[in-house]
Formats: sequence, C-alpha cells, structure tokens
Amino acid sequence: MRYQLIRFAQSINFILVFVFFLYQPVPTMAEGNPYAVGARSWGLANAVVARYDPMAFSGNIAGIAGTGGAQFFSGVDTYYGFDGLNTLSFGGVIPYSKDLAVGFSVLRFGDKLYNESNISLGAGHQIDRISIGLKVNYLQTSVNIPSYMANHGALVFEMGGIVQLSSKLFLGAHAFNLFRAKYSGEYRTEVPTVLKVGLQFEPIKLLKLSVELNKNTDLPISVLMGAEYQFYKNVFLRAGLIGKPLSNHFGVGFVAKKLLFDYALHTNQSLGMSHHLSVGIRFVKQKESIPETGL
Repeated sequence: MRYQLIRFAQSINFILVFVFFLYQPVPTMAEGNPYAVGARSWGLANAVVARYDPMAFSGNIAGIAGTGGAQFFSGVDTYYGFDGLNTLSFGGVIPYSKDLAVGFSVLRFGDKLYNESNISLGAGHQIDRISIGLKVNYLQTSVNIPSYMANHGALVFEMGGIVQLSSKLFLGAHAFNLFRAKYSGEYRTEVPTVLKVGLQFEPIKLLKLSVELNKNTDLPISVLMGAEYQFYKNVFLRAGLIGKPLSNHFGVGFVAKKLLFDYALHTNQSLGMSHHLSVGIRFVKQKESIPETGL
C-alpha cells in the first residue's frame, strides 16, 4: 500500500510538472531544437549553429564535416531537480573521407510515465569554405498513465550549412523539420519547426564567441550567446546566455589524450538549475585547423 501511494504521488507530481511546462514559454529541453545534447553545447547556451564540432550533430549537422577522426560520446542531462525530467544520449561521428563524415545519435527524455525518444542518422560534407549537412530523425512520444496511454511517432528531416567568411568569422544556418512533419495518431500534432542562424567569431586563437537567432514555431524568437576560452592546453571554460526567458549557462571541459569530459549547468529564473555531463572518446587527432575542444 505504501509503495502504491508513493507511485501515485510521483505520478501526480510529474503530471503537474508536465502541465506546467506545456503552458509556460519554456520548452522541456533546449531553446530551439528540442533535442540538443552535450554538455559543451549547454555550456554555450546551445549557440553552436556556426561551430565545427562532433557534437554539432544535434546543433547543426553541417558541423561534423572535417572534424577529423572517429569520436563517440554519451551524456546525461537533468532538469530543474524534478524526477523524470532527464535525458540520456549516445552517439558518434565517423569520417568517411577527408571532407565527408557520417554520424548517429540515440536520445531518450523522460521516464515510464512520459518519454520522448529520438533516433537519428546524418552526414556532413565540406567543400572548400562551405559545409552542408542533412539528417533524418525518427521521433517517438509515449504517455503511460492510468487515465491515458498513447504512443506517437514522426519522421523529421533537418538540414544545415556553415560558411567560412574569413579566417576568424563563420556563418551558420539550420532548419529542423523541413517538411513540417506530424506525429502519427488521431490528432496528428505537428512537430515544431525550428530555424536558426548565427555567427562565430574568433578574435584570438584561444577565444570563440558566438551569437544566434533561434525561432521555434511554438515559441518567440530567442537570442543565444556563448563564449569559449581555452584556459590551458587541455582545459576549456564556457559561458552563455539565452533571453526570453532568461537562462544563464556555465561550463568546463577537459581533454585527457583520447578522453573528453565536459560539465555544464544552466539556471532558469522560474525553475532553478539543470546539470549536464558528457564523456567521449576519439581515435584520431582532429585537423590542425580545428582546435582540440571538448564535446
């Protein structure tokens, strides 16, 4: 009886939190793309649309082009201290040739009562100063509570590009849900479309600054800003900011030979703190033109 009461209380708690998220201008995951992963991205407030990075697989698929050798990563994200609001992810990027790379990721958000899953596969190709990428996602949403059970899926395509405007300036653009896919089921709910455009500026070799405009069809336009500083040859410090609603982001990364460790936290003015941790392994050193960075 006690166990049943505990489970009932947990169910009510999660339902209340879920309803709160539905009626607040705060998406359950990242601003913009709802499937952002990786502590490095979170430390930069997910302002990564113009960055070359294996973890760009979730921010801008074009960013995996030319990143060097094979890399695999996993991560965990916990949101605002609520049970059931967490994301587990795993993925990898594998070069096919010098300028072409393919990648995959598997992500799961939520618990037994409510969860979202994303299985994705994509490729990025670099041609001189331009990189383009295409990715396909299979999204699945499941609700399992006594009064309601549902399982809906959708096939979603996304496309991105990065242009090197100069040796220090990069322009990136990305579109999630190109063809306005809808979830299966009786109500055919439309998957949000997300459009992003941004710049990355490298005033000095050790510093990267980024700014991004992000429009989710279900949310107002957001401005995202991030900064990464290479404090030591294998230590990186990160910070970021998102407006409307205000969200502050901080992170640190550490590279130990083939292993990469990253941690980030972000604070929301209404909901509190979230924590993000990523670990990864790489098998070949990245191209010299791209600094060694964490996930």
